Amino acid sequence: MSSDTEPKNRSLILPTLIVSISSIDPPALIVSICLIEVALAFGVSVSLAGQIRSIGSVLAIIVALAMGVMSVRYDHKTLLLGGLIINLVSALCCTFAPSFALLVICFAAMGLVTSLVTPMVFSYVGEFYPGERRSQVVGTLASLRSMSYLVMVQLIGLVVGNWSWREAFLFLVAPMTFLGIVLSLKVLPRASSSETVSEINILEGYRGVLASRSALACLLGNLMAGGAWVGGVVVYNVTFLREAFLLSLSDASNIMSGMVVGVLVGNYLGGLLAKRLGNKKVIVASSFLTGVLIICYMNAPNIQLTVVIAAVTSLAAGIILTCANTLLLGQVPRYRGTVMSVNSAATQLGMALGAVFGGLVLYFCSWGMMGVVFGAMHIIASIVYELGAKDPYLSALGSPGAQESIREVNDE
Repeated sequence: MSSDTEPKNRSLILPTLIVSISSIDPPALIVSICLIEVALAFGVSVSLAGQIRSIGSVLAIIVALAMGVMSVRYDHKTLLLGGLIINLVSALCCTFAPSFALLVICFAAMGLVTSLVTPMVFSYVGEFYPGERRSQVVGTLASLRSMSYLVMVQLIGLVVGNWSWREAFLFLVAPMTFLGIVLSLKVLPRASSSETVSEINILEGYRGVLASRSALACLLGNLMAGGAWVGGVVVYNVTFLREAFLLSLSDASNIMSGMVVGVLVGNYLGGLLAKRLGNKKVIVASSFLTGVLIICYMNAPNIQLTVVIAAVTSLAAGIILTCANTLLLGQVPRYRGTVMSVNSAATQLGMALGAVFGGLVLYFCSWGMMGVVFGAMHIIASIVYELGAKDPYLSALGSPGAQESIREVNDE
């Protein structure tokens, strides 16, 4: 590596990536927690307010697909910093948006952020951490990201309780994003794809991904699972608890915090289980279990049972988050940047579908039927993983035929 691509302090790379990716979570969390307040502020329905994220996801899909080209033309650091700067500007704009239409536009810009930051963070992980360590690194990143998420749930409740959802963007999103920008400038090297534009056709990356049956299965599974959990349960969870059981914002946020703790523990367990059993086995089982539990969660007859099911559901969902990213990082390693960019597009599409389906089901049916829809999406994801995905890290588990499986996946 040259001096520009050699990290100045390797020990600070992972903390910097954690801060950077954690800074893009609060905007969506603010909208999810304060969905009723946002709807009341602008005089729109809750189901319409819930589409804020789906509209942002459309832009994110377009940018994520373009990232396959940009990840070849530009280095990871430039793209990551670009995403963080957009996040900072958008947060300030959301703070002062005078109408629902302008809020949607400002929030939609954050769709750019997810598509720029997330693929680059995981591309850095793929570049600087060997395959046998990635499940542990991804698990650590996911766990600390979930811990940040947990803290943000409490801070958002505090800020909204004393001011409003607007100040949450100003006091929480802006400072954390600024910290991510500073750390990224000082710590991260200018890593880029191993191939340059002059050496490969920039469309070859897409062809490489599309030619891999395993990569496509991972992407489709992530689309379904991400749509059900992030685009569905996470978006509507606090509103579901408040409307179905007449809970206060504080009580619903506390349950949400407990679920974040479950995800955090699941992130850690996911890394351990993947190392012992393999990513594919773990993600297939946990995705199926999550689907069944989501159905039970949104159809439970009382709040006590709902809380218990929520704890187990979030634990299983946390396991999926770790294994999904680790499994995908091993697919078509030559075009890792493109793979992660397409995954960002697939995940954003899933989130958009989850938000849209949730809004439609809520408008025409009930919360219980919403649980059935999201649960079915997760079960379908489990089947897709089982039928199409291959685990390129079988060698780390000492499984027979591991090297042949790895070569097969990489050759695809």
